[in-house]
Amino acid sequence: MKINISLSLKITLIVIVVSAALIFSIAYINIGWQRGFFKDDYRERAYSLQKTLDAGIESIDGLNNTEQLQIFIEEANNTNFDLLKLSISLFDEDDKELTVVASSDLDEIGHPPSVYSGISYENSTKKEEVDVIILQEQEKPYTITVIRPVNLSGQIVGTYEMLFSMERTYSILDAHSSYLVFISIISLFVLILIFLFLLRWVIVKPIITFRDAAKLVAKGKLNTEVNISSRDELGDLASAFNQMTHDLKTSRDKIRRYSKTLENLLKQKDEFIGQLGHDLKNPLQPLVGLLPIIYEQEKDTKIKEHLSIIVNNVEYMRDLIFKTLELARLRSSDIKFDLKNINLLDLVSSVLEKQKMFFEEHNITIKNLVKEEIFVMADKLRLEELFHNLITNAVKYTPKDKGIISIDAKKEKDIVTVSIKDNGVGMAKEQLDRIFDEFYMADESRRRIDSSGLGLPISKRIVEKHGGKIWVESPGPGKGSTFFFTLKTGKANKDL
Repeated sequence: MKINISLSLKITLIVIVVSAALIFSIAYINIGWQRGFFKDDYRERAYSLQKTLDAGIESIDGLNNTEQLQIFIEEANNTNFDLLKLSISLFDEDDKELTVVASSDLDEIGHPPSVYSGISYENSTKKEEVDVIILQEQEKPYTITVIRPVNLSGQIVGTYEMLFSMERTYSILDAHSSYLVFISIISLFVLILIFLFLLRWVIVKPIITFRDAAKLVAKGKLNTEVNISSRDELGDLASAFNQMTHDLKTSRDKIRRYSKTLENLLKQKDEFIGQLGHDLKNPLQPLVGLLPIIYEQEKDTKIKEHLSIIVNNVEYMRDLIFKTLELARLRSSDIKFDLKNINLLDLVSSVLEKQKMFFEEHNITIKNLVKEEIFVMADKLRLEELFHNLITNAVKYTPKDKGIISIDAKKEKDIVTVSIKDNGVGMAKEQLDRIFDEFYMADESRRRIDSSGLGLPISKRIVEKHGGKIWVESPGPGKGSTFFFTLKTGKANKDL
């Protein structure tokens, strides 16, 4: 199941993710910067302590007085709150190895300083003073070791090792970090609100305006305009939308004018056809009555053959005139159908009985599959005419001796769909699209069959006057055709 997520919610999620990543990145960088700042602070403290120690050593007997030097170191260690250990290491005679000569940790005296093994200072006044910082903050207790040179009278003769505790500093930093996270959350919330307001004002609100305008246009209100004056893509889109509605309105007005003109032309055509039909029917009527009598009385075979051709053409002309008049009448809005509740099986059976000889002549098998319980609301005479036209059409296009025509009906809710299926010549797709056009005869096979080309257009208008629709389906030439039409269902009791 698809879940529709509004644009506002999508933008909100994006803003939250981006803002959170940005703020926590800044917080992480800020914490790292503070740690670096504290490390520099301990370096400065070590520098100051080194100078104090250098001055103190020079004020006593020097580095050779180890007892006095030890006392001096212990006093310096006790006066610095964060100083855990202070050691002095001196180079040997070759200036290569360091040995601890005094330390607050008595166990280290007389041993090489292990914490910075491999680090040495040349006994030279030209050497640049270099310090080493060993920061141990992987796990508690947090400590930092600073190694500084012992610089007496401009000569580097050893090193100071100063071990500081960072517990107090990290406690401050942790408290500061919690405060920073809290500030970050508040900042994130405020930033989200600002972003959402701006995004809704700049993007979401114009989109909602377009949506509402599009709904109004879909209802046919083509005077709708989108008032967005921003000089960006949304402004261009609003101009294009307004131009589109203007063009649609212009096109609709033209179509209405053309439609009205076409309706007038069709009305004039129907009036003309009606008048023409009446004018042709009057002089044709005597020929219809007299020619069969003359044909029967004529003894000359050759003349009788010519009369037969004339009689067939007169009957075809009469049929064409009657169907043309019928087509014109069915298009008129004045014609009314007398709709009644009709049992479909009874009506189809009656139509088939009247055409029984026609079926026998063509040796066609008829299957009436309509169920007795199906009723429709229809004009009985028009419905009989509809079945007559469609069944006659099916017989004409079905081969003799092998023809099978099936009539069926299915009821779905308040609609009954009737089907008339044959196994005749079938139709191609282009024929299916035009089969209900007036006077349409698509191919040579149709031209050889006596047909006016008006039976199916008349059938279409009868169905449409009943409020239904009609269509045809065919798998292709030579595979038969099935005509479908719909009617409104009636009540399942013919006496009502």
